[in-house]
Amino acid sequence: MGNIGTVIFNAVKKSFPLAQNGKTLMPHNLKFSLKNPYILEALPENKIDEFIKFDGQDLKTVCNLLDNPQIRKGFDNGEFQALYRKAFPNVKVPADSNCDAMVYLGSLPESIGSKFDAHGLAKESVPAQLKQLNNLLTNGIDKTRTFCTAPLVAPKGVGAGLGTGGSAYRDGSFIIVADKGKSLVDDGIKHVIVNDAYYNIIIDLQRKFPDVNFVRADEAVEYFSKL
Repeated sequence: MGNIGTVIFNAVKKSFPLAQNGKTLMPHNLKFSLKNPYILEALPENKIDEFIKFDGQDLKTVCNLLDNPQIRKGFDNGEFQALYRKAFPNVKVPADSNCDAMVYLGSLPESIGSKFDAHGLAKESVPAQLKQLNNLLTNGIDKTRTFCTAPLVAPKGVGAGLGTGGSAYRDGSFIIVADKGKSLVDDGIKHVIVNDAYYNIIIDLQRKFPDVNFVRADEAVEYFSKL
């Protein structure tokens, strides 16, 4: 979408008067709002739904992010502790967590799931998987090291050479997914399926990484079917 952030910011800027010194009198802490007609007019046709997740966030931050989608600031150590408390209010990680992706993705048709390149974060502990996700979303995938990916739903008979036994792993806390028909390593992370261990912090993940789409595992079939 090019420099859509600049386009949006300039559209909003024109809605405010000029001071005697020629500078625009824009309020501080202006929010991105889909109720703002100037913002709506600046958005690409038929793509308004892609901007709903930014509603209510700081306008400048959103516009900068839209112009520079790879620039992200992840969670710090203090924020991790707050996230763990919110995700696991009973202190311990439930023994039966991370079941939903296994259950629900089983009904995602191969014709849809095979079009999405994915990687399940499942080889470390549940707390470590959150830090692993944070690193991947903040710094991107390290292209100098081998990074195995697989279809979200692999066609039958595929998997021996993928290192996953077929489809991307589903028993971890997160599954990172590329855009439809794109490559995770080459094109980056567009979607993250959040398994049930971390349902309580999806809103926090979305706020921290607003250019990535976070979806509950129990809603993933409907979500990817619509895509």
